[in-house]
Amino acid sequence: MDYRTVKLAQNNVEAEIIKGFLEAEGINVILKPSTQPYGGIAYFGDTGPIEVQVKENQLLQAKSIIHDMEIKPIE
Repeated sequence: MDYRTVKLAQNNVEAEIIKGFLEAEGINVILKPSTQPYGGIAYFGDTGPIEVQVKENQLLQAKSIIHDMEIKPIE
């Protein structure tokens, strides 16, 4: 099954938070440095953008979870 980018996180911290929310809902997640062809984490560290990727058949569910996560305040 192919993985697709569901969100471009600004850094590793944001990517890990999103990953946690998605995995809690049973979605498999891969985090991939967006700068990989240009040096990846070795060059940019954890401050560079990270692609949050999910299986293609879970893409719509993941988008919905991320959308809900972004619009609802944490209490």
